[in-house]
Amino acid sequence: MVKVIIDNRGIPPLAGICNYESALKEGYSVERNVDLLRRYNYVKKTVHQVYNAHLARTPEWEVKCAFSYHLWLEAEHCAAIRKRVSEMREPPLKLDAIPDEKLKRLLDEVIRAEDTLELLVGIYQVIKPEIIQSLKKHLAETNPMADQPTLRLLKIILMEEEEMLTWGKAAISALIQNEVQEERAKSWEKHLTGFLQFAGGISGDSNNETAVLPEQRADGKEYEMDVVPQRDERFKDNFNQSALIDEYFQDPSRSLDERTCALLYKRLREMDVPEWMAPIIFKTKEQPWEYYVDMSRQLWDEARHAMLGEIGLYQEGVPFYNYPVDLKSSMSLNVHFEPLEAHLILWAIEQGLMPKKTGKQWEWEIATQSENKLAATIQDYDWADEVLHAQIGRKWLVPQFGGLEKAKSEIGHSMRKWGESQIQYRDMSKQEEWWTKFMEEVQQNKALNR
Repeated sequence: MVKVIIDNRGIPPLAGICNYESALKEGYSVERNVDLLRRYNYVKKTVHQVYNAHLARTPEWEVKCAFSYHLWLEAEHCAAIRKRVSEMREPPLKLDAIPDEKLKRLLDEVIRAEDTLELLVGIYQVIKPEIIQSLKKHLAETNPMADQPTLRLLKIILMEEEEMLTWGKAAISALIQNEVQEERAKSWEKHLTGFLQFAGGISGDSNNETAVLPEQRADGKEYEMDVVPQRDERFKDNFNQSALIDEYFQDPSRSLDERTCALLYKRLREMDVPEWMAPIIFKTKEQPWEYYVDMSRQLWDEARHAMLGEIGLYQEGVPFYNYPVDLKSSMSLNVHFEPLEAHLILWAIEQGLMPKKTGKQWEWEIATQSENKLAATIQDYDWADEVLHAQIGRKWLVPQFGGLEKAKSEIGHSMRKWGESQIQYRDMSKQEEWWTKFMEEVQQNKALNR
């Protein structure tokens, strides 16, 4: 090829996206590009469900938090990939079809992890490194100008994949405490790698002629999730309902300091919402992908609120697991309710938080009157999020109930049923009072910091 000198007047050509030489590569055809995007979508869509299937039963708080974040990212990535495929003249899109039965075999094994260590190894030591490798290969080989919209999308996904992987590697290292656990991790990684190699990698183009398929855990039946929420050994007396948090922050006879601490503790307890939303998302089938994006965003927001409570207690010098974090809500909803009714109860709660004088605005006003500026910020964003959540509930529930009035008419019955279902869990705790001790610890810490 004759070398051409182009006078670009010193200005980077081609919008700064690439140089002429890299733009000369043949790159992927639209057909190959779409094939790869469909495979990424399938893997991410299924990993999203793996997170939902295991979030409640995973006992480690920090893993629940990360799963809440990562499943929202997976939902967002799928939405972006699906949109890009729709732009590439490929009807029917086939985005909900299984692109490769061999990939399905791999993911059917990943979801059957028996504990947190196996789960993290499957996601962060097998699946995500392979996704990252596939994305990097895609970025390197497709034409950077002809396929610029895909490159932009994949660069964003790659950045977030690498962030997720960094967390996952650190979490796996923390969970491996002895040689037995290390050997279990290696054995499970080897098991899953056999299925990955058999599939030819996530891109499907690796040499798999010598791959040996290990014995499967999957039995051909649909995976059934364990809906019972778990907390690790740091958390004690998980069904202690003695602290009437909602009454404390509403009580004007109590100090602003105590009322604000009650709000922070209320935020901490919101971890039960991701625990009961994950089964709703996992069990609700054949909805538009936008449903899963919206619900995943709400789940992540609720986990964020719990972490904001965790941060608020950290500021007060109190570890978030030192006092009871009531588990009855997610336990009762997961065990006794079908997804649609559990979602209706969640929406009813969100609706109840909207009135100006008794809802989220009032909570924010209480916090702003205190000296705790962080609490005011927490309540400000909590208020904004809950307005969004009320809208999400209305958007997806009203059509399923056949109209707004019909949906509202079902709320009373469901709320009464929920109240009755929670009674049995009171006997799982001695219901010893602890709030006074908590507030004494907060005040002692304040005194030490003066």
